[in-house]
Order: sequence, then structure tokens, then C-alpha cells
Amino acid sequence: MSQAPQNLPKRTRVLIKDILFQEKYRLTHTQMDVMAYIINALSWATKIGAFFPLTNKKFREDLPQISEKTLEESLRVLKSLGLIEVEMITVPTWKNARVRGISVLPKGLEYNSSYYKADEKEIIDNLRKQVTMLQNQLKNIKTEEIETEIPSEIENIILEKTNETENKILEEAKNSTKYDNLEFTELVKTVTKEFGETSEPICNGVKGWQKESKFYINSYNKVAVLTPLGDFIQLKDPLDISDFWKYLDKNRHKIGEIVDYTKELTIEELNRRYIGLDINLNNTKLSVYKIEEFKNGVKVILKDGSSGKSVVISRGGKHVVLGLKECEDTLLGLRC
Repeated sequence: MSQAPQNLPKRTRVLIKDILFQEKYRLTHTQMDVMAYIINALSWATKIGAFFPLTNKKFREDLPQISEKTLEESLRVLKSLGLIEVEMITVPTWKNARVRGISVLPKGLEYNSSYYKADEKEIIDNLRKQVTMLQNQLKNIKTEEIETEIPSEIENIILEKTNETENKILEEAKNSTKYDNLEFTELVKTVTKEFGETSEPICNGVKGWQKESKFYINSYNKVAVLTPLGDFIQLKDPLDISDFWKYLDKNRHKIGEIVDYTKELTIEELNRRYIGLDINLNNTKLSVYKIEEFKNGVKVILKDGSSGKSVVISRGGKHVVLGLKECEDTLLGLRC
């Protein structure tokens, strides 16, 4: 009888639990352990079509606290919830061994196994701290109420410094991604390989799609999308595929970044989502520099990359006041 080889990864030491996922599907702690383990296995297991092999022996080695009976029951529950599919498969590289194969279905791919912040996110957070500190300095100067030209000069200096700092760190954030120096063809190959192996979402918020739609590389190494309704669709229209890769090419800093659109919209959240977003306004390419409170809503300050000048979205010479949701919809409608 053929046997599975022994050169598999050593015992998994870290499992990341998505508590919101657990609550959504009402999983027990044991069922959650099994689901977390399956998601972890996506990063190292050998893919056979849409499935990857996971033997009982491997389960026992990595999850010794779970009995075989409990394991089988947990897999049955996960399958009945539409999170995974289970069937026997043949593994050619294991001397054609017949073992249990598992496929993570679209609902299961909603599982969030991230536990760290990307470098560019940390840079943006540091930026916001520095900007807040400089703005506080500006407020302190204003409270002195000196009726001379000096406060306005100091204000300009601090604003200049703020602009300088923010621009510098935003540039670092955009330039910190490992995909920046790749030619277009190499970018497509690299993203396809990396995200095809992990089954993690590439991004959401893609132009031409509902902002919540998440893009993946499926088991056939093709671009697929998980819609807000839970439909997992492989892109087949050449124009749709081309548009996706062109968008990703222009927004390389967004690769691997998933925006949580369920979060409550605040000015801070708008800035987190859209600072640095490239938009096309009156045939001019601009980027979102800052969104700040203004009257009974917010105003959007933009930066012209070619001249370095800041402009505010205006109408008839007056700053446009937008509601939070209106601001998001406007920016998404104008994005490049």
C-alpha cells in the first residue's frame, strides 16, 4: 500500500483565530482550532486542483488534543456550513496515495489570518501622529491671539513643515512595497504565484466593482472575485481581466491591503482609507492629501503631483462641503 511521505512541515506552532469569523458561524473552540489549522495549511500544503491533502496522521501530530472522532465531527460541521469541501484525492507526488483532500470554499476564505501590519501601514500611522503633533503646535500659537503678521508666518511655516513631513512619509509608504520595481508582466506573474499559493485576498475597492468585492487568485491560477453577496466568480471577460491588472499596476501599494468597509465612517477612517488615492478631476491627476472637518461636513484637500500645489475640491469658487458617505462615494467615483 502506498504511503504519504514524511517530509511535511514540522508541527504547526501558531494558529491565528478570527474571533468574528467564529461568532458569525457559531463555531466551538475545537471547530475553530480545526478551521484555523486548515487556513494555516493553505500556506504549505500541496495543491491538487482545488484541493490539498491533509492526512489523519498530520492532524494528530499537529492537533494532538483533538480526538479522531471529534476531528471527523468538526470537519462535518465545517462542510455543512459551506466553509470547506472534503473528498478523497490521489496525490501523484506521494506515490499516488489516496488521502483526504480539503478545499476552502469562498465563505471559508473570509477567514482573516493576518496578525501583523504592513510596513506602509505603520508608516502612515507614524505620519498621522506627527501631523497631529504639528497641528497641536499650530493651535497653541493661535491661542496667543497676537494681532500681528507673525502668527500667520509661523502658521505657514508649520503648514509647510506638515506638508513636507506628510509628503515624505507618504512617498516612503508608496515606495516601501516590494512590487514597485517589477515590470508589468513580472508583477502579474509574482502576484499570481504568491496569492495563488496562500489563497489570501489581493485587494478590494477596485474601480468598476462594488468596493467590498475581494479579488483572489483561484486554484486554477486565474483572477476571481468574491462579491458582497458571497458569489465566487472567475473573471473570463478579457476586458475585465485587463482592467483589474491595470488597476493593480497603478495601485501597487494596495496589494495585500483589505479595507474593512463595515467600520463606522469617521474623518479618521476616511483619511486611513483614502490618503494617497490618485483621482482624476477635470482631466487633472491629483492625489488625496487630507480630509478634514469643515462646517457641517468635511472638505477634501488634494495635491497636484506635478506642481506640488494643494487644492480643495470646490464649486463656484467655494469649498464643497461633503457628508462622510458622500465624500467616500465622490472619491471612489473619481479614482484613477
